[in-house]
Amino acid sequence: MKFLFFFIFLGTLLDAQTITGKVLSQDDGSPVPYAKIGIGTEENGTIADEQGNYTLDLSAVNKDLNLTVVVGGFDQFSFPINSFLKNSTHNILLKEKVRDIAEVVLTPKRFKEKHWGVDSKSKKILFATYPERKKEKEEQSRELAIKFSNSKKVKIQKINLNIADFQTDVPVELRINVYNEKNGTPNESVLYKDVTAVVTKNSIKDGTFTLDVSDQDIYVNSDFFVSIQFMNFFKGHIFLSGALLKTVFKRKYYGSWEKSSVASPAINIDVKVEK
Repeated sequence: MKFLFFFIFLGTLLDAQTITGKVLSQDDGSPVPYAKIGIGTEENGTIADEQGNYTLDLSAVNKDLNLTVVVGGFDQFSFPINSFLKNSTHNILLKEKVRDIAEVVLTPKRFKEKHWGVDSKSKKILFATYPERKKEKEEQSRELAIKFSNSKKVKIQKINLNIADFQTDVPVELRINVYNEKNGTPNESVLYKDVTAVVTKNSIKDGTFTLDVSDQDIYVNSDFFVSIQFMNFFKGHIFLSGALLKTVFKRKYYGSWEKSSVASPAINIDVKVEK
């Protein structure tokens, strides 16, 4: 009986496949903070910390799936879990995207300034984020995106969030992503750099937080999506203003994008549009 118990116990230990590692830039070895590490297209995974460190329990997952990391400015990392577990270390190395110069060269044509998106400053229609009340990792993994219809060459200058209430115990890390469109949903990131910001109460002016990305060379020439993700844990809440009968796309980790046309968060952008 003791002999049988020993083997059952040993089997349990061998099956407990909790791995630790770091998410790093392959180019310079710097940590990639708050990267989402997903299991295939499931709503499952973990979030790296501010130094790129992560811990992930793979005991109960399908080992035939891929370990996935998508961060703006880097090529997508996707690697079979079975093979990844055999590595001597479990660091995830992200390769920086090669910049396509042709995409960022200004033409002699003039550009006109436009303001697009959801401008509501409602205090009744709200999108709430409060990780303390929900599962921390799930709340951090949540990504919201809205679509911008477009047929011209556009340079994104500023990304704005209308925030109705901001009560947190620490500054909040925000990640922005810009995706092209495929089959009506967000597809691949068009960014050549990971775009992040720190949101504090003092950085919100007249109910709006603005991130200037005019130096990032973010160009699009067809329909695109802008997404947001609040990355670090905090106590308190963030309430984004919203607007009824607008469309938002939502996902956790790298699960399928879910479309909802009930209401959308107030994400709006300042752009330069080629005439």
